[in-house]
Amino acid sequence: MRFIPTNIILYFFLVILGMSGVVFAVIWPQAIGFYIFIAFAAVGGLGVAVNIYYTKRRNKQLICPIGSDCNAVINSQYAKFLGIPLEYCGMFYYAIILISYLFLIFIPHIFSNNLSSALIILTAGAFLFSLYLLFVQAFILKKWCIWCLLSAMLSIGIFIVSLAKVDFAVTFFMKVETIIEIIHTLGFVIGMGGATITLFLFFKFLRDFKIDETELKILQGISEFVWLGLVLVLVSQFISYVVYPNLLASSGLFLIETLALLVVAVTGAILLIIFAPLLSIIPFSSREDKNNNLSPLETLKKPLFVLGAITVSSWYFAFIMNYLSEYSFSNLFLVYLVVLMIASFLSLLIEKNINKKNFDIS
Repeated sequence: MRFIPTNIILYFFLVILGMSGVVFAVIWPQAIGFYIFIAFAAVGGLGVAVNIYYTKRRNKQLICPIGSDCNAVINSQYAKFLGIPLEYCGMFYYAIILISYLFLIFIPHIFSNNLSSALIILTAGAFLFSLYLLFVQAFILKKWCIWCLLSAMLSIGIFIVSLAKVDFAVTFFMKVETIIEIIHTLGFVIGMGGATITLFLFFKFLRDFKIDETELKILQGISEFVWLGLVLVLVSQFISYVVYPNLLASSGLFLIETLALLVVAVTGAILLIIFAPLLSIIPFSSREDKNNNLSPLETLKKPLFVLGAITVSSWYFAFIMNYLSEYSFSNLFLVYLVVLMIASFLSLLIEKNINKKNFDIS
């Protein structure tokens, strides 16, 4: 835990909190399940906005888990809307969404059709504004704030899920189903392909038993494409579930694919946020001391290899699920566990072999 700053723990807590609503949406593929998902996502988004608010109020630096310049983003001229800081807008928006959907869960009869329509319009506005902010970060500021990215993803998720019981939206998604499938496939091509290239380059760069700063930047650059692919896959996955909730909630293939993709998201985030900043200083070439004690950083090698294996194997497992006949979730889950165990075992063998080669050279 000594390598994990408090802000990273908070970030992962908010990520898990926001994603945990997926479980309820799967358990209850009816309106209440979607409402609970949105409530959880709203709590995650509210946490992000509050963290940015308190950081700026106390004149502290907003620490970015992946080393980007978050402060340049949150203090730029684009960090205000009509003169109002965006963290205030975020707190207000997520609070309204949270309260509204808690009412819809516990006392739905007080909501009229007009209020429900107003909620959808509000989430649509937040969705479009999130796309605008992503554009600003990518093409104007050319800097990323990972806290802002998390808020944007939660906002996009809220909008998509809020359309679950809107007839015209579901009908529209059905009409563009082919486009959604193309986006789904494209996401796998970009994400899975990027993960494979990253793995290949990692081992290529490791031939001299170290990752220098230039090589690290190359790996981090490719990882941005991996995350783009994952976002495309997950968004298309959610849209499909919004259109066919009852059918997909009972589909073992869909559920295990979604689980594998969530594993990719979690393990990929751990690799990007915790391990990537340390890659250039992890002593891949060092050996144990006379007392057979490993240096603290050297102890990260095994989990690094295992997490990488889990991430890549989960990508491929999720992809294969698109081309299989229907099987029960329990059977597929057991197969998935076996795949992860084999991948982890092989990664440890590779790590051991690299250590052996380094020992022989030394």
